[in-house]
Amino acid sequence: MLEELQQLVTANPRVVAAPGARGQTPLHYASTIEIAQYLLEHGAAIDARDLQHESTPAQHMLRVIQGRHYSRDRQDIVRYLVAAGCRTDILMAAALGDLQLVRRHLDDDPASIRTRVSEVYFPKQDPRSGGTIYIQIFGRQRTPHMVARDFGHEDVFQFLMERTPEDVKLAQACELGDEGAFRALLARNPNLVENLSDEDRRRLPDAAQNNNTAAVRLMMEAGWPVDARGEYQMTPLHWASWHGNAEMVREILRYRPKLELSCEHEITALGGALHGSENSWHRQTGDYPATVEALLDAGAKAPKLTDDLEASQGVRDVLRRYEEISA
Repeated sequence: MLEELQQLVTANPRVVAAPGARGQTPLHYASTIEIAQYLLEHGAAIDARDLQHESTPAQHMLRVIQGRHYSRDRQDIVRYLVAAGCRTDILMAAALGDLQLVRRHLDDDPASIRTRVSEVYFPKQDPRSGGTIYIQIFGRQRTPHMVARDFGHEDVFQFLMERTPEDVKLAQACELGDEGAFRALLARNPNLVENLSDEDRRRLPDAAQNNNTAAVRLMMEAGWPVDARGEYQMTPLHWASWHGNAEMVREILRYRPKLELSCEHEITALGGALHGSENSWHRQTGDYPATVEALLDAGAKAPKLTDDLEASQGVRDVLRRYEEISA
């Protein structure tokens, strides 16, 4: 609605900075290059951050996650904003398939190859915010490699792999489920995991958080520490249990994790399974009875089955059966 926008700006030039829903500016909502250009010409801040995600217009436009306002991704507008000088990052460059921009980021900062969708690389300015919009549009812990693959930019993916250190390549092969690359890397350097940084060791719980069973299996085989801590101080077993991913739980249990470790929420893996059976993102699809059974068989301490115990009926049935056996 360019004509209506022009009338509003003519009447009050300050509206180009007016905050809308969740603190997004008019530029965040630009639906065409023409609209974006007009707003910039009239003083809109190209890198204004919204309040909910503390992210710029260009970051928001990389992928449409709700079709209510936009029928397509607005990457054409992002490319215009990049040409106009907006702030960029290697994940944005990978999503755009802009090989030249990816190369520039790596030349300026080789360590940017390790960038992930996390607070480590996109720290919150306001602890009450929801974190970068990349969590919504890419997913937690996604890497430039994975983003390039997600958007179908194989040339960018291959270039990123060429510029990637061996330890990151190993984690990347695991996360992508590329068993061939995984085994080739380990064959060249069988002690690679012993020299992982603390950040790279965290990739195991992050993979579990993303419910990536194949990645967890490969990382465990390679020798990642089974009790490594991730977000909320949760171990891989905490995350697998919370998801009700019985297959992943059984895989992790093969490596003898500590069953009674507590996370930031002061619950064990079994406690996470009980709570997750009614509250997890996967409560409708996770196999919580099998998860709880695997943990109990491994020696996890069962809670007393009370009326107010927070757990699904299927999980309660498992706990009741174990109570009867031990009685």
